[in-house]
Amino acid sequence: MTDRPLENRRVLVTGGAGGVGRETAVRMLAGGARVVSADIPSATRHAKGAVVYAGDLSRQDELDRLFRFVDSQLGGLDILVACAGLPANALMDISDNGWREVIDANLVSYVGCAKKAIERIRRSGREDGQIILVGSISVHIKAVGESVYNASKGGVAMFAETLRKEMIPEKIRVTLIEPGAIATHLQPYSAEKLKAFEHSLEMLPAAEVAEAILFAATRPPGVDVVTLRIEPLVQKIV
Repeated sequence: MTDRPLENRRVLVTGGAGGVGRETAVRMLAGGARVVSADIPSATRHAKGAVVYAGDLSRQDELDRLFRFVDSQLGGLDILVACAGLPANALMDISDNGWREVIDANLVSYVGCAKKAIERIRRSGREDGQIILVGSISVHIKAVGESVYNASKGGVAMFAETLRKEMIPEKIRVTLIEPGAIATHLQPYSAEKLKAFEHSLEMLPAAEVAEAILFAATRPPGVDVVTLRIEPLVQKIV
């Protein structure tokens, strides 16, 4: 593999100012890619060198605006990395607006971004386009309290596998990344506590999830990383 395996590839990272998104953008840029990093306006810790977009991707008008921005900045798209997301309480502990926001952010935005990305990959004429969706191993654990979150991430898992089959004739690869607990701001803990969880091997550093995404993104065109599950050694299972 060359030192810049993503030379001149055009990449969109959603959730780009979060831990996993930022670390992914850093690695994509280092690999030679041109990157748009998209996140909500209040999230501002984007990777240095990425072109920044601020907007709420659960809204169709904002999603449309994002892809017009991608077109103007990158002239098209080769790779989508969708890792925007919100945590959630159990169904009976969350407001009606709250659970809808989670589904919109964690599932609806993925579907919308994938559709827009595929339209652009089709126009590119390349045969190495890729959609990388970040799901969660929570859908396998099915822990009490994660009903709403699992509804969204379970949808992502089923969407990814079905879309992958639909895109095979067009040589567009679809990858699902399923990380375990990650030490990021989405967890309800202080920075010090998150570091402690990393040290005790109960949570993954965001950089390790980004490495998994990079691995999938740098395989040859004929190699499809279908599902990549990565978790800390001491992953919570209840």
